[in-house]
Amino acid sequence: MIEYLIESTLCFAIFYVGFDVFFKNTTNYKANRSILLLALVFSVLVPLLAIPLDTSSISDIDPKNQVMEVLSVSSYLPAENTLALPTVNQDFISMPLLLISIYFIVSFALLIRFGWHLKTLLLKQYRSEKVNYNGHTLSLIEENVPPFTFFQSIFINKTDFKSGKFKKELIIHEIAHKHQWHSIDIVFIELLQIVFWFNPFVYLFKQRIKINHEYLADRFVLLCGTRSAEYADQLLQYTFPHKVAGFASAFNNPLTIKNRLIMISKFQEKRPKAYRLLLLIPIAVFLFVSTAFNKVHFFEYPQWIQTENDRLLESPGTVYADYLFWSKADNELYLKGTNVRIKHGENDFVLNGRASYLGKVHYFVFNNEPASYDNTINVSGKKCIVVKLSPENAQKKYGSKGKLGAVEITTVSK
Repeated sequence: MIEYLIESTLCFAIFYVGFDVFFKNTTNYKANRSILLLALVFSVLVPLLAIPLDTSSISDIDPKNQVMEVLSVSSYLPAENTLALPTVNQDFISMPLLLISIYFIVSFALLIRFGWHLKTLLLKQYRSEKVNYNGHTLSLIEENVPPFTFFQSIFINKTDFKSGKFKKELIIHEIAHKHQWHSIDIVFIELLQIVFWFNPFVYLFKQRIKINHEYLADRFVLLCGTRSAEYADQLLQYTFPHKVAGFASAFNNPLTIKNRLIMISKFQEKRPKAYRLLLLIPIAVFLFVSTAFNKVHFFEYPQWIQTENDRLLESPGTVYADYLFWSKADNELYLKGTNVRIKHGENDFVLNGRASYLGKVHYFVFNNEPASYDNTINVSGKKCIVVKLSPENAQKKYGSKGKLGAVEITTVSK
């Protein structure tokens, strides 16, 4: 999990810096919108991939890295007739659990906030008076706020509309937000913010996306015939600090006015060609190779938890049981019998019934053949040599099937 968070943050950071260096001040706003959204999707999904690079056969593996030696047990002295359970150092686990708890509490609070804003906007749309304006439906509200848009609803102050004080350019600006579906982008980044609230680059991307929406809407207004100087005056006139819901597209965001005025002055400039997008290809390839290849899936045991299960890695042990059972429900490998004996690592015990001491078993090989889930294997009267392979060695030996580690059991006569 920690590896995924580091890699996704790296992707967010590099894409953000790349956008600011190469595209921030360009006027090809449609292309910029695509770049920003694709960068977000890439940064979230690609670090989740785990594509193995090692295609070597078993014969190519360095024998020094293999665990093939069998340690015989000449005399076995059983310990107590109780199951020796692996223990976890509470000093190691308390802090991570605290951090995980904080993460979920903040995420839940942001989810509640998102739902509240969504409910507020939907109620405004439902309760508002509807009027037709040149083929577009406007929702008239009592709040003294400038026009704003959420999906296909354009909201405007009722008093301003009925008194004729509003400027038509403001409505055209909101129509642009509506037709170009800018609310989809905002809802998407708001949802990412719930999951990645700790990542500062998510908030920076949100700012870039919102201001690019304003550039797109401003350009639409100018293409409809409004003079640049006249429209710039209206931007300044209607900039006042009335807030609307966080993921609505509003005309009057004071934080974007300066940049919007600069971009309006560039309206007549020739837009750069789309080949500038090729600049992102080496960045994307570098990040893809760096994050998607040759790593273990991040839903594994955290490295900061040291348990007896970790100390069993690459250390052969001996067990006696009547049956083996690999459960698909919990990925545990159970030893069953009336006289189950285990001597592996620091485990040394005898019991009647069922025991599981290897932790999660994601790939199980019995007598050199892959085993299947929920299949009872009779090993009565045989000595079982148990080897737990690390993810690294298991992946070398078994390919992608062993990327989360493996357990090998070989039976020999007593």
